Amino acid sequence: MSGTHQTHPSPQRTLSLLQAGTSRAGQAFAAKHAEAVFMGAFTPSQLKPKVASIRASAAEEGRDPRSIKIFVGITLHVGRTPEEAQAKYETALKHADYVAGLAQCSGHTGIDMSKFPLDEVFKLEGAASAGSGGWTPRKLGLKISTGGMHPAPVGSVEQIADYLEEWVESADIGGFNISAVHNPGTYEDVVDLLVPELQKRGLMWDDYAVPGGTFRENLYGKGQSHLRDDHYGHTFKWKD
Repeated sequence: MSGTHQTHPSPQRTLSLLQAGTSRAGQAFAAKHAEAVFMGAFTPSQLKPKVASIRASAAEEGRDPRSIKIFVGITLHVGRTPEEAQAKYETALKHADYVAGLAQCSGHTGIDMSKFPLDEVFKLEGAASAGSGGWTPRKLGLKISTGGMHPAPVGSVEQIADYLEEWVESADIGGFNISAVHNPGTYEDVVDLLVPELQKRGLMWDDYAVPGGTFRENLYGKGQSHLRDDHYGHTFKWKD
């Protein structure tokens, strides 16, 4: 395309660079380019070495390893009491379609899940088997159709806050990418029930760090609208 672009650039110039993936190639890409990374794991202990690897690689690239913000995919079933949360989870299961979940799994993996007996336990090794209690196609389909292949704690506001705090402290992450079981109900529960508890514990802000600022400023601080000086993309800045 030739000619002048007809829209004004963002106040950030380069948009904030967010990347997803925990493969070896994905981690290497994140270490060089990402400002924030979406990652996935069933437990903090599974994720911690991957986070450490990305930070170490970022340091080798000449970047501040703490400048990469890590966010974990998670699905929350939260209630005012454990019983209320369990009831919400059971309602989600009641309306879940395991066939749809398996179809999504087939699309992601390229494996035809319809070839496997619904209640026959898969033989899995290593991290894939962690926390599953024995995966069957039916259980896998229900898991995916009630929020995806993420950790999915069920509990009271206090229990869920404890769970999130453990992830932050144990896995060295900055936050979470919350998947909705249903919309807007999941987000209403987070905003109305969970956020006040997190704020009370000092785990979540009461307002943006830079109200009215750019997204990047709210990641790094006031005045940091452009790429950091230690970021690879900064080398392509126009020299006056």
